[in-house]
Amino acid sequence: MTCDVLVIGNGLLALVATMAAQGRLVPGREIRHVVRRGRSVSAVVLDRGEIDARFFVDTCASLSLAGPQTFESVASREYIDTIAVAEAPDGRYALPYRAALAAGIDNALVIPSSLPSALAIAAAHAVGTAAALLARTGQPADQLDSATLRERLRAAGARL
Repeated sequence: MTCDVLVIGNGLLALVATMAAQGRLVPGREIRHVVRRGRSVSAVVLDRGEIDARFFVDTCASLSLAGPQTFESVASREYIDTIAVAEAPDGRYALPYRAALAAGIDNALVIPSSLPSALAIAAAHAVGTAAALLARTGQPADQLDSATLRERLRAAGARL
């Protein structure tokens, strides 16, 4: 089976990312093996077969060889490449695009763990949207123009 964007994970973040990417969802616990070719992931192997994809979104750290990717969000800190924001009583939290890059993998994005829940949901929407753009263009994740992504997110109603 083949798809443009494969989202790996469980729960609300995985559902939001899947809807934004218009992709396919696979629970992380079903993955038995990840097939890599150089700096890219080409497929995931499940008990019931293999799924090939052009781009991957990891919401549960299944693809990251270094374990869960964390990002420490700090209230009222802004980034030039902000792709998701959330308001909280102690200030505004933002997530930069570079925090969603999967280290050493060109065709995958991750949703960092330990984000405040509202920011995590906004991040899932942004990362899913980015994955859809990257799957269409075929470019590596680290070459996506974050301004283009922000324009697409605003057009979809995101507040940045």
